[in-house]
Parts: sequence; C-alpha cells; structure tokens
Amino acid sequence: MSTRGSLLPLVAGLLALTLATAIGVVSVTSLTIARHRLVALAEATALHAADSFDPALVTLAGSEADVTLTDAGVRQSAREFLAAHPMLPVEEVSLVQADTPDGRRARVVVGGVWTTPVWSEFVPISIPLRAESLSRSVIR
Repeated sequence: MSTRGSLLPLVAGLLALTLATAIGVVSVTSLTIARHRLVALAEATALHAADSFDPALVTLAGSEADVTLTDAGVRQSAREFLAAHPMLPVEEVSLVQADTPDGRRARVVVGGVWTTPVWSEFVPISIPLRAESLSRSVIR
C-alpha cells in the first residue's frame, strides 16, 4: 500500500476547517460590534429624547427641577435624532418604540437587521436586532 499523496487530503481538510473558523470569527465579531453600536444609538436617542421637555412645564420639587415628558414629544425628538445621525453597519435601523412610561423618563427601542459580511453555509445571512434604553433628564 502506497502512502504517496495521503498528506494532501489532510492539508485540504485543515485548510477548510481554518477557513470556516475564520468566517465564523469575522461574522461573530461583526455581529457583536453592530449590537454594541445599536445599543449606543438607542442610549443616545433616549438621552436626546429625555431632554425634549417643554421648559415652561418645569416645576421645582425640593432641590431638583421636575420635568414632564409626553409620548408625542419623546417620539418626535427620537425621530429627529435618528434622522440627523448617520446609520450604523446595520441595515434598516428603525424606531420601534419611543414613549415615556412615567412622564419623567424616556424609553426608546430601536431595531435593525444585521447581515453577515462574508456569506457562508455556517452563518445565518441576516439576524434581526433590537436595543432598548431608558433615560431620565435631571435638572439641578
């Protein structure tokens, strides 16, 4: 029995495994970065929306001023913020929800679809993402 050429299938298999691992690592890294950027966008949008109060409605409560937010004001401020800022490497970033649960905090939920940078059979082509943030405006 000849062993001539028996190393070639082993090298080809190792090369295929290395390539599949590299594609997986690149895709997971891209997904993680996109998720973190989507969370940062949700936090920035919620912070901007929390500052969307009407200054005429500010009331003094002890040593802090109390602000009153409205659902419409939070939603409008969140839409304006998202329109004014560049999109992420996530397709179809959209405002899913923007409201105020208690009139003092702004809640923003943004969603998007992540697509894999390198297509393969091992990684899904797209994954829907959502990020939620809650922010409160405090005036002292």
